[in-house]
Amino acid sequence: MSYDVLGYDVLGDDVEGEDMLGSPFDVVGARRASSGLRNARWAQQLRQGAPGAPAISEMLLPLGLGTVTFTASQTTATLTATPQLAFRGERIVLSAVAGQTFTGNTLDAISVGDIKVGQRSQLVSAQNLPGSAFAATSFGVRVATDPCAPGILITVAVSYIGPALGEGQTFTCSGVIFGRSAG
Repeated sequence: MSYDVLGYDVLGDDVEGEDMLGSPFDVVGARRASSGLRNARWAQQLRQGAPGAPAISEMLLPLGLGTVTFTASQTTATLTATPQLAFRGERIVLSAVAGQTFTGNTLDAISVGDIKVGQRSQLVSAQNLPGSAFAATSFGVRVATDPCAPGILITVAVSYIGPALGEGQTFTCSGVIFGRSAG
């Protein structure tokens, strides 16, 4: 016999002696659950989706931003993506690789000038952001970009601010935005 207290099944298992009057499993004022686990409120909520988790038709997906290569003559570039589904970005991750000997964190050599969804900037000021803020190991850097319809361009403007690149030296930056997409 199981009991339902404010929608939750107390214990949720059948223990011998549970249905005896005065059992330690009796809860004062509790009403008997009509059909056990199948109709328990918490089980219904699990089937609907947990609070804070994406809805059943909503998925957390990556959106690749592509790759840009910096040279001595090209120190600014734009990473772009055009989602094929409705999309709202939540986490931007950049990675950088130096084509030559480089000391230190390669993302320190990158500066993010702007992040746009369509023509709307997602930054609250016109100041550049350090590339290391978008490292894969960064913690607490979740963003909530504007939602965009399929076909709307998402851009991330990046600049190389590291040591001067010599002739034939390159520096490559790539990125991804993780976000929710209705599918």
